[in-house]
Amino acid sequence: MKTILVAEDRDASRELISTVLTAAGYLVIEARDGQEAVDRAMEISADLVLLDLYMPQLDGFAVLERLRERPEYAAVPVIALTASAMAGDRERALECGFTEYISKPVNMAFLRREIERLLRGSLPGGQP
Repeated sequence: MKTILVAEDRDASRELISTVLTAAGYLVIEARDGQEAVDRAMEISADLVLLDLYMPQLDGFAVLERLRERPEYAAVPVIALTASAMAGDRERALECGFTEYISKPVNMAFLRREIERLLRGSLPGGQP
């Protein structure tokens, strides 16, 4: 079972994403802010991380920076999620090291497809 860390400060959004991903067969670990996301990431071994870009404590960019410093998270797919999609945000996020960028409101079917694609791509030979 693949583990996904979901860091989102809005309870309703976090719970919806967690419910959808749990139903799809993933183990979901939740974090309510950036610092909690870093703490949880150090306690578990996530196969993929979903990060809201604008959270209390640490924003998604700061969380990503801390994760990428760790060898075990150097190649883990990290998806940026944001409701404030401004011109240039996607490019900035990708340049900073996010694997993918998805604006809110999130289409859950699209999110599931992207997660499946990234998890397949993160394994040698693209095998599931």
